[in-house]
Amino acid sequence: MGDERMASLKLGKIAFLNVWPIYFPLEEGWIPHDFEIVARSPAELNELMRRGELDMSVVSSVAYARHPDRMQVLPGLAIACDGPVQSVLLLSRRPVEDLDGREILLTTQSDTSVVLLKVLMQELLKFRRVRYRRGVLGECLTDGAPPTAFLAIGDEALMYRNHPDYPHVWDLAEVWKRWTGHPFVFALWVARRDLLPAERREVERAVCTLWAARSRGLEDLHVICHEAARAGILDHAGLECYYRTFTFDLDSQTLAGLELFFRYMVKIGDIPRMPPLDFVGAEEGKGTAMREKAEEGGRRWVENA
Repeated sequence: MGDERMASLKLGKIAFLNVWPIYFPLEEGWIPHDFEIVARSPAELNELMRRGELDMSVVSSVAYARHPDRMQVLPGLAIACDGPVQSVLLLSRRPVEDLDGREILLTTQSDTSVVLLKVLMQELLKFRRVRYRRGVLGECLTDGAPPTAFLAIGDEALMYRNHPDYPHVWDLAEVWKRWTGHPFVFALWVARRDLLPAERREVERAVCTLWAARSRGLEDLHVICHEAARAGILDHAGLECYYRTFTFDLDSQTLAGLELFFRYMVKIGDIPRMPPLDFVGAEEGKGTAMREKAEEGGRRWVENA
C-alpha cells in the first residue's frame, strides 16, 4: 500500500462493556492505530452509519440487513454468542407464555434485539397480539405505571437482570439457540460503501488492526476485566464469565445463524428480501487473504492486505 496516508478513519464503538475486549487494546495504545473512536449506543451508531457520518463501525445486524446498499461487512468480526448472553433479556412480571395480548416495553438503545424478540414472539410462540412501545427504561420503571414486561440490553440488562418485580427472565440468545441450534449474531463491523479508493485501502489496513486488537484483548482478558470492574456493574469474576459468553468471530457457524435470522426478518416483514453479504475486499478477492493475515499477525500492525 506504500506510505500514502489519509485523515483518521472515524470508527464507531458501542458504549457498553461487551466491546471492551476489542476497543480497550486500541484505546490503551496496546495496538497502534489511526482511528478517531466515536462511542454511542447501538441505535445511534446504526443511524450515524446510515447517514454516512462514520467511516466504519460496529452496527446492529439489522442495520446492515436494512441498508446493505450503504455498507459493506468487515470480514471475520462480529458480536455473537452460542448460548446465553446475559445482557439481552426480556424481564416479565408474568410467565412469558402469558404475554400474548399484552404490552412489552422496548429498549431505545438497540434494533437487533427488538427484531429478535419479535421473531421469537411471532415465529416461536406464534403470538400475534403482543403490543410494543419504546421508552426509556429507567423512567418507565419508576413512573408509577411500570410495564408488564420489558426488553433490556447491554449494561442495563446486567443491572436489572435480578429485579425482584420481574422474576420471569428470557435470555433471548439462549432461547434462539435452543430453538434453532445456531449461534446468534447481534452485531457486525461495517464500512461505508461510498468510500474513496484511498479510504478503502485504509479500511483494509483497519480490518487487520481490529483483528489484532481482538486477539490481544482476548489474550489479556484478565487485565480488561480488572479495568471494566471499575464501572461497578459486574465484579472481576462476573466479567470473566460475561466475556466468555461471546465470540467475536464471523465464521461459518455464526454466518449460518446470521443468514437464518435474516430469513426470519423477511418472514415477519421487517425487510423485503434477503440482503447480500458483501464483504470489504471481496470484489478484489482480498477478503480471505485479509482475514488470514490478521489472524497470523496477532498483535503486530499488518501493513499490506
